[in-house]
Amino acid sequence: MRAGIHQRIAAIGAAACVVLASGAAGGTSGGAASAAVPTTRTAPTQQSTVVVRGLAFPEGRAMRLGLVGCDDVYERVAESPQAMIGTGPGSAPAGERVLRYDLVGGNALGPLSYVSSVALTQSAGLTAYAEQGTTGVVWAGYQEPADRRTGRVWFGRAEVVVPAGRWTRIEATDLTYSWSKWDMYAQAPVVDQEGDEGADDAAEATVEETVPDGTLADMVVRHRGDGAGFVMTGLGCDGNEFAIDALRLHTAGTATTYDIEGLETSVGMPAPPVRRAEAGQPVELRGTLADGTGAPLSGVTMRLESRAVGATGWKLERVVDVVDGAAVARVQPERATSYRWRFVDRPMAEGSVSAAVTIEAASGASGSPSASPSPSPSGGADPTPSPSPTKSAEPTKSASPTKSAQPSTSPSPTKSAEPTKSAEPTRSAEPNTSPSTSPSATTPPVDPT
Repeated sequence: MRAGIHQRIAAIGAAACVVLASGAAGGTSGGAASAAVPTTRTAPTQQSTVVVRGLAFPEGRAMRLGLVGCDDVYERVAESPQAMIGTGPGSAPAGERVLRYDLVGGNALGPLSYVSSVALTQSAGLTAYAEQGTTGVVWAGYQEPADRRTGRVWFGRAEVVVPAGRWTRIEATDLTYSWSKWDMYAQAPVVDQEGDEGADDAAEATVEETVPDGTLADMVVRHRGDGAGFVMTGLGCDGNEFAIDALRLHTAGTATTYDIEGLETSVGMPAPPVRRAEAGQPVELRGTLADGTGAPLSGVTMRLESRAVGATGWKLERVVDVVDGAAVARVQPERATSYRWRFVDRPMAEGSVSAAVTIEAASGASGSPSASPSPSPSGGADPTPSPSPTKSAEPTKSASPTKSAQPSTSPSPTKSAEPTKSAEPTRSAEPNTSPSTSPSATTPPVDPT
């Protein structure tokens, strides 16, 4: 795989990968602070699968990629994660491809979902694989009714482990978290004043606001009301490579699975300058290659394929580099031939094929050489350099018994019997080389390539 697809995936990934912001603050609009707390989980009213092409997640807050610190949500190690999309290991949990990362260690990367109702969030997480195993962290957020329309949100932290060599499902709603309150606008913990008037240092008179460990559902019950929140499941804290797929969010009656697949591509074939050319005449063919958003791709190759009209099956003409979404090739069809461009399916991108274009090959150039020797098939003489044989070779007139019987018009038998001039074997032999060399000299050369 060349750099072009990698660069495009990286560009999309950079836009999709975010750090926790104030997205959970504000919560649901309207409604009383003491909203009813669901006591049982109900079946989703809608289940769907969203195919994510090259990290192009749908617009909105339901699903994106997040990069956070493993110990402190806002303290990350400096790095630029590089996404890798491919097949395996084994069967992908959803579709055919999975998303891989190899972090430096100290950060966690994975799906980040903002929800308007923590109480109605029944499932959030992913399926992961790590050849050597890996560690991660799940950050959860819950905003209690009293803090609505502020930046204060409860952050919960839970450590997770992916065993080596097998696909493992991580479900965030089943985990028990250590909770502390944070101000998402200030990106700092919320502290309570101890009221120690004798303290010399104000920092010594503060303590971080915490509550006992518990699940997301426990927080809803403990604070007597529903609220907005988020779930962020990240892996790679130990720096081991990992793969993820089948990202899932089930909230507010809708269950959605996000299937990571290759970049979607589109191949086009603009109309050629001519649709009919003399046999063997060069014709320029152009192709275009873009991703699903219409952005041109570079650093890859496309195949130009051909098929003679009336034949079955396509054959490879040549492999052409794609630069800024464009490929160019010249062909020299000897007969009517159809052409098309193909981008071959690969791990990080889906394959695609253009519509076919047919070039008609005219036979005018190949027919003109054979017309030259046709007037004299018996002797093969070229009438242009040797006009004399045509005058002496009038057997029909001289063979007429009525005209030949007139001795007065032909008193000298020697003149009428000049065999040496009419036969001239040496001169009539000269054109023998002309018919054999003429076709090869005027027939357009065939490009061996």
